[in-house]
Amino acid sequence: MATKESAAPLRIIYGDDAGDARTITAFASLSVHLDDLAAAKQELLRFRASLEEDPALRLPIHASLHAQDLAAGRGRHLYRPGLTGAGREAHLAACRGVIRRGLETLAAVPRARVTAVYRETDDYGRDRPALQRAWLARINAELAAADEYGVVIVDGDGTDTCLVDAYHALPGRDRRIVGVPLFESARINYFLQAADLLAYAAYQSVAKRPEREFMWDWFGAALPWADGPTAR
Repeated sequence: MATKESAAPLRIIYGDDAGDARTITAFASLSVHLDDLAAAKQELLRFRASLEEDPALRLPIHASLHAQDLAAGRGRHLYRPGLTGAGREAHLAACRGVIRRGLETLAAVPRARVTAVYRETDDYGRDRPALQRAWLARINAELAAADEYGVVIVDGDGTDTCLVDAYHALPGRDRRIVGVPLFESARINYFLQAADLLAYAAYQSVAKRPEREFMWDWFGAALPWADGPTAR
């Protein structure tokens, strides 16, 4: 049966932030066309199933993926007590590889858009909200250029009002984002977990932390067509 396309071009945009709260703040998003949402979910489910089937990981399909934990090989489903030496290094490589595999999965999502921005900072409280305003304005401009509309969903509980304030700051007549950004826990949303992988990989690609050298080029290699990471 043919899929009926939505009457109005609409995208669902999943966003999350990353950074070190000292020198760099970053934000990234995955934008999926509403008509491709089911196909995108299937891509993510296949990815999650492969992690569960991987004998080096056995990561439950429902497990919450967080890039910082994966990079460090820590967390409820990742920690392996008693592993030392080569066994520990092999497990750590497998955990870190989940980030790369996730980025490659997102590259296969039909008509996906990935946007990443960052800002060097000496005042995190000032620059993090400013960066989120710049990201939302960029997303709004992308939607306008494509004659589309979008719904923004971000990780959180709504107590951080940066993006809500940024939405209200957009010019009303040119606003392409439908309603204020919505908040949801990434623990129960595969797409927000994907946005977390994007944000962390984008951050590491510009921060160039020596302890994360293994992933400096992962974002660009997996997503050469992505918009960013761009300084804002």
